[in-house]
Amino acid sequence: MRPLVLLVDDESSNLHLLIEALRSDYEVAVANSGKAALQFLREGERPAIILLDIMMPEMDGYEVCLHLKSNPETRSIPVIFITALTDVASEEHGFELGAVDYIHKPLKVALVRARVRTHMTMRGMLDQLFNTNTRLNEKISDLDRTNRALDQTATELQFARSRQELFARIFASTAEGIIVANADGQVEAVNRAFIRITGYSSEEAVNQDHYFLKSGLHAADFYREISRRLHDSGHWSGEMLDRRKNGEIYPELRTISAVYDDEGRVSHFVSVFSDISGIKQTQERIDFLTWHDSLTQLPNRMLYLDRLDIALRSCRSSTTHTAAMVLDIDGFKAINDAQGLQTGDSVLCEVGRRIASVLRSDDTVARLAADEFAILLFPRQQSLDDVTRHSLLIAEELRSALAQALECGGQTFLLTCSIGIHIFPANTDETPLQVLQSADTARHRAMLDGGNRAVFFEESMAQQARQRFELAQALQLAIEQNQLRLYLQPQVNSDSVVVGAEALVRWEHPQRGLVLPAEFISVAEESPLIVALDRWMLRRTCELIGEMQRNACPLRISVNISPRHFIEASFVDDIRRLLESSTINPNLLMLEVTESLMIRNMDDVVAKMKAISAMGVCFSIDDFGTGYSSLAYLKRLPIHELKIDQSFIRDAPADANDALLVEMIQSIAGILNIETVAEGVETREHSEFLTRFPGLIQQGYLHGRPQPGAAWVKSRLEQSRATSQTRH
Repeated sequence: MRPLVLLVDDESSNLHLLIEALRSDYEVAVANSGKAALQFLREGERPAIILLDIMMPEMDGYEVCLHLKSNPETRSIPVIFITALTDVASEEHGFELGAVDYIHKPLKVALVRARVRTHMTMRGMLDQLFNTNTRLNEKISDLDRTNRALDQTATELQFARSRQELFARIFASTAEGIIVANADGQVEAVNRAFIRITGYSSEEAVNQDHYFLKSGLHAADFYREISRRLHDSGHWSGEMLDRRKNGEIYPELRTISAVYDDEGRVSHFVSVFSDISGIKQTQERIDFLTWHDSLTQLPNRMLYLDRLDIALRSCRSSTTHTAAMVLDIDGFKAINDAQGLQTGDSVLCEVGRRIASVLRSDDTVARLAADEFAILLFPRQQSLDDVTRHSLLIAEELRSALAQALECGGQTFLLTCSIGIHIFPANTDETPLQVLQSADTARHRAMLDGGNRAVFFEESMAQQARQRFELAQALQLAIEQNQLRLYLQPQVNSDSVVVGAEALVRWEHPQRGLVLPAEFISVAEESPLIVALDRWMLRRTCELIGEMQRNACPLRISVNISPRHFIEASFVDDIRRLLESSTINPNLLMLEVTESLMIRNMDDVVAKMKAISAMGVCFSIDDFGTGYSSLAYLKRLPIHELKIDQSFIRDAPADANDALLVEMIQSIAGILNIETVAEGVETREHSEFLTRFPGLIQQGYLHGRPQPGAAWVKSRLEQSRATSQTRH
């Protein structure tokens, strides 16, 4: 049968999580109150371990534990307290009552399993030690009786010798250390396992005091309690710290039993013990990982929030202020994508060390997730202005520390970071989580502002963050409920003949009406929503291309594609399936990508673009010249078109520098034998300037504002039919 675990908690959510964590390895019994738990035990059930919540109505966990430890029948059952309390006084009180461990809320499945498994292992070892001790006691008692009867007969003498030999073999081969001492506590014999564990030889141990291994770390009361238990019940078991011959202190589980002669007097004491250093090290590692990040060894989110809670209470009681910060490495994902996770992990470890080197010893740096770090400045007697100046100084020192060249994996990295700062307490109701969220909101604003800067939190940021979250939720619903609308803007040649169009998106909101992309595209790009939105655009674009193609009016339409698509393993297959289902001419579909795509895994990007291009689909570089412009990537990629950003077109008719840039881009396109499209053509002067460049296509309000896609296509088809009838 599997070991039985008794769960005592009045919260059903906690019980559900604990049952899920333990039921695969143990039999689980449940009591939803302290009284129910004691009644369960009075009925004769004996669990191997009890997980006991402290904060319960009527009878709390402390009182239940007191009942258990005062009852000889339940005293030996290990009790692990479950609690949200983290103060030292509460833990000390629980250990004084007899608890063996604590599991803190919020509960973690892996931690619950590990703690229970550890104590089950130790309980099993104690049981084994007790059984071994019992067998040895029986053997010693048998040996005493046999020795007193040696003179009876030769047959009995031979039998006694065989029993002695059997006992000697058991004594020598037992894996646990054994000490046999006389009634005065002097060692008479030890086994081989004792020699292996302690380093003392048999000769060195014999005639020593029974406790000659003691470490000096236990008070005299500890050994007096052992003597009292041996006198009252003849048995003691528990954990103690002893010292090896080389001076090393080690933990052990030990059982001590008294052996009685025929008159009921103590003749010997038998100790059986196991070295539990390995178990302790495992437990310490579990405890460390509960509160620390396994990669950087820095405090994790849970420990950071715990220290933040202490800082909040300290500030409120002393009317001081301090600062919480959240730091994010700008563009870190590109390092992971280009150099691999191992290099990325090494960079994170070095970043953690550099952050720690800037802070004082009583400040805290924690790793929250991925490349996000949190910093807590220790509260001091400072004014609000002092804290603000100091936190800004620390932020600048952090930026400077990370800006120094970082050598890793044969590569040199120059890092920048975005830092959000929140001075707290801002009000009496702030919680640790709210403080962290405020700092993270400021960090997000720093990133939106271009990164490589520190930003202080303002209440307006929280409002904007909430609005962006609500907008993202509404956009998700808009995609699912088909609230998006596709618009088309014409592209014309130098003779003002329409040669193509760009697909643009609008959101027909049920309450707000038509929402322009400037309000929601940036929100979509921060999440996988942009992929769902682009896929909707692609499907609708292909439908319109197919309609025009079937009506003998084929026209190329371009549609923007987020770089996120190139991370998706299914991207190429998705495009293939779309082309097959729509049956359009692939050459009529132009996918617009931005130059930011080129800083990702270049080889993977090139491979996917070539695979899609092989299907007949065309590619355009949008906003060319404003990002990572490089002739090297233009040579590698299957590009069919460059779109000149409207910022160059706006002043080109009157600004010689902008005019020269347009001319250079046109020259590059000519060399590479690809087309160019000029965006932002809004005036006659713009158009006349661009006619200087043969073959350049124009797009802008001068030639047509974006119109609903279906209406625009219908208008084009009517114009095409009218032109055809005129010719005939």
